[in-house]
Amino acid sequence: MKKKLAVLLAVAVMSMPAVLAAESQGPVSRWLDNVTNSVSSKEQSAYQKQQAKKKKAQEKQKKQQQKLAEKKAKAKQKQAERQKKAAERQKKIETKKQQFKDLFSND
Repeated sequence: MKKKLAVLLAVAVMSMPAVLAAESQGPVSRWLDNVTNSVSSKEQSAYQKQQAKKKKAQEKQKKQQQKLAEKKAKAKQKQAERQKKAAERQKKIETKKQQFKDLFSND
């Protein structure tokens, strides 16, 4: 048991400098950080461009939908006006028919 504990303690003590060495800024780690920073900045700028394009496309689609909705509303309004005029004409025709019937009836 004492041997196992001593071995574990020795492994822990021997691995401590490796952890500290990995955390320090050596020439290799600085070079690696520089390389990864440039790559990550390129990826980030590409992602931002993609998001900007996506947002622009969504805004364009939204504007098109608004224009389409306005056209539909105008079309409905024109249709309602046409129906109203047609109803008025029909009403005038019916009144004229009734007037002629009354005029030529034998009462």
